[in-house]
Amino acid sequence: MGEYVPDRKFIYGTEKRIREVLAEYNENIHKFETKDSRRAGVRARNNLLELFHLCRARRKEILERSKELKEYYNTPHPSWEGIDED
Repeated sequence: MGEYVPDRKFIYGTEKRIREVLAEYNENIHKFETKDSRRAGVRARNNLLELFHLCRARRKEILERSKELKEYYNTPHPSWEGIDED
């Protein structure tokens, strides 16, 4: 997709849809700005509205994943069971 957000094989779900909508938005806003197409402007606005909802959903997914990682990394390793740190 770009220099800072590379395409990867593991991209799926909400992230994949965000990238698709961004590509559609790019096409529509280009048509709107260069060819003065009102319909492309409407589609671009609809793309932005969909992006708004997708961003909220993606933010929740990232937060859930972050919580899972926090639990994973805060769990002591089984080999430390029964060992007193004092």
